[in-house]
Amino acid sequence: MSESNLPISERLTRVATAADQLTATVQGQLGKIDKQVEMAKAELNGALKAAQTQFNTWQNSFVEVINGLSVYKQGERKSFFFKGLLNSGGYQANGQGPDADFPSCAAPQPPYYVNMLEFDVRGKTYFGEWGDFFKVEFLMNHRGMFATDGYTDHLIFTGTSAHDSVAGQLEIRKISQDNALKLFLSQPKEIEQHIPLTNAMEGTIIPVSFRDISQGTGKGIARLTLEVDTRYHCGSSRAVSVHSLYTSNMGKPSENRISLIKPSWEQ
Repeated sequence: MSESNLPISERLTRVATAADQLTATVQGQLGKIDKQVEMAKAELNGALKAAQTQFNTWQNSFVEVINGLSVYKQGERKSFFFKGLLNSGGYQANGQGPDADFPSCAAPQPPYYVNMLEFDVRGKTYFGEWGDFFKVEFLMNHRGMFATDGYTDHLIFTGTSAHDSVAGQLEIRKISQDNALKLFLSQPKEIEQHIPLTNAMEGTIIPVSFRDISQGTGKGIARLTLEVDTRYHCGSSRAVSVHSLYTSNMGKPSENRISLIKPSWEQ
């Protein structure tokens, strides 16, 4: 019987059957496509993870984040930079501030400690190996007035870190004001020292030891720290910037790089 002679109900049944078959075919194809898409996604995710792992491995050979700071590596040379703004305590125009020694200071601040670089040997042995060195440049300035007297401090530390000693020399390029900036030293068997830096010392190079020999190995921290008394700068804020270069595997940026807490060799 020809299609045209079929009852309408039969023709509708056949159309419905064909539609069901078509739907099943389309759903089957869609299922295959979904599986192919899922496989492609899985392959892509795997490739992305592998690429990320390769990138991380490559990146870690050039940069490592230590105590929240990026440390850049070039062979055995490692370097980092940080900066910050110190609270100057404000200015008291009538000269009747709470500190009799600094009457123009509206809200005198306790000393800041700028921890520029440290060598941590807790649980280790030596501060470094033969030939390890470090170089740290410190700059403190007000509003970029570098060449103006009374607004800039500039220091360069160069030294070595090996076995049970961290020592070197301090080149004093520029001092803005006597006693506002001090070299802070803390060692296991010594009384802590606060060494004032003065205008008269500009242009000189002095020896400095951050960890003397015979202080013991495998414990504590040798730290390069400056103490800043901002009462001398009341009403004149100070920005500090520090660039540190070193080679020892025991070297790293401090966790508290600019702090009101006085550090010690034990922590």
